[in-house]
Order: sequence, then C-alpha cells, then structure tokens
Amino acid sequence: MNFSLSIQETLIWHDYPQLFVAKDKIGGLQLCLAIDDTPQYLSVAISSTRLQDLKLGKIDLHSVFATPELGVWFRVKLTDTDEIIAEIIPSTESIPPEWLPVPNVFLPYTPLLRPETFEVVKVGAVAKEAGMNPTLLRQYLSGVKQPSREQALRVQDALHRVAKRLLEVQFV
Repeated sequence: MNFSLSIQETLIWHDYPQLFVAKDKIGGLQLCLAIDDTPQYLSVAISSTRLQDLKLGKIDLHSVFATPELGVWFRVKLTDTDEIIAEIIPSTESIPPEWLPVPNVFLPYTPLLRPETFEVVKVGAVAKEAGMNPTLLRQYLSGVKQPSREQALRVQDALHRVAKRLLEVQFV
C-alpha cells in the first residue's frame, strides 16, 4: 500500500531534509529519517503527543524509530516529480540496524547552521574529502549519530584540507 505525504516541518536539514515531519491525506503524522543519499527515508507514524515529547527531549530518536507506535515502518521516497510516497515495509523484512539512530540521541535544542547559509562548504564535498558516506556525515552533524574519535578526526582533517585549499586561492 502506497500513500502520498506532504512535508509539514523540517527538524534537521543538511543539503536536504535529514529528519522531517510529514502529513498524509487524512492528517496522520509521519516522522521521516534520511537513510541514504537517494534520498530515501525510514518513516514511522507518530502521534502529536509523542512528537511533542521528542521535541522537548523527553524521548530520544532511537526510541521513536526502534519502537514505532503502530509497530510498523515505512520506506519513503521522493519521486522525479517531487512527490513524497510512503510504502509499508513488510513485517518479513527486517530494519537494518544502521538505519536506526543510536540510543540516547535527542533533537538539538537550537537549530544547527544550515549549509545553504554558508554555501562554500557542502556536507557532501567534505564527506567525499573524508572518504565517507555523506548521509553518515549528515547524521553526525545533526546529532542523530555520534562519530567515534577516529571518525571525528577524519572529518576534522578533511575540513582542514578543504580550508587549506581555500586559503591557497589568490586573485591576480
């Protein structure tokens, strides 16, 4: 069963929505989390009460996605015509653990600086420089996942290399 969604609120943004709230045609809410660069999303139905608890830091992202209120997950895709389509993930199909946020990660209280505010640095470009998956880096930046010390240093070194190349630019 497929159904259309419309974005109601973007909670985390890096190059494109990483975490957003969508509404179906009958008013039901879905919380959608980016899982790859397609972009493709893992989604769960969420009540207004649970969404409010998430926003207030009373529950973490992992709890919302690991134990959905309706007990089902959805795969959400954007079409070529910018339509948002959700389809139920069959109960016979397991959710890959890497799709779930790490436990005890809460929504940031203050919004992060959106990449479009500082166009010269794109998350995808930094990820490429670091040799890592851009979606993973976006999840690190948004706080959905926490990098290991090694991964954090890898990103830091990539940023320094990008900054060094920018410093070498000269206008004649």
